[in-house]
Amino acid sequence: MSKSNRISPFFISVLSAVGFTVAVCIFAFSCQGAKLKFKTCFYFVCYAMEDNSISAGSISSAVSAYGGAGYIIEHGGKYYITVSCYYEEKDAENVCRELKDRNLSCSVLKIETEEYRLKTSYAKKHAELYRGNLNTLNSLARLAYDCANALDTGAYNQSNAKSVISDIKSGLKSLLSANENNCFTVELKRLIAECDDAAGGIIYSKDLRKLQIATADTIINIELF
Repeated sequence: MSKSNRISPFFISVLSAVGFTVAVCIFAFSCQGAKLKFKTCFYFVCYAMEDNSISAGSISSAVSAYGGAGYIIEHGGKYYITVSCYYEEKDAENVCRELKDRNLSCSVLKIETEEYRLKTSYAKKHAELYRGNLNTLNSLARLAYDCANALDTGAYNQSNAKSVISDIKSGLKSLLSANENNCFTVELKRLIAECDDAAGGIIYSKDLRKLQIATADTIINIELF
């Protein structure tokens, strides 16, 4: 090769740098663009909405004492003190109307999930694991919901309720064993602790509703990385 046709080391290094930059940009774009589709919908009956968690916390215990879940959901920068959660809007509206008849100011908050951004290459690689996690959590939340309703109607006794909570806890532990070091780990440990709280002492429907809503909260707010 003649001198005039040789590529200088400097030019090669520039090409390498440009190629590396382009590769990084493509990688970043692909990670930002990756989405996991998972659709579900919750209708929360809420007693109040606050701008910060401290104010919400001062009200949640009063809601729990009244017989509601008292669990605080954060959504859109606001904190909602929940009484209960439903899967059909008409059910939530009926309960909200009954509470208003008792002079309790309530509203229905609809939160629907459609897709989640996979924030890293790790999340993209484990998308199917994460989708399975969300499906299982959704089923466990529904199990808690059904148990709460059965306690209210008298179809379930304390033994039934303890068995359901044990089943939910077992499901969460199985998930934890498959997600020992990812974005679900902390949330699953938190939900297992919620099971322990619910099973302590006499079990009321509000304890199952709190467990249901805590699980729904994870489904709604989990960040996949």
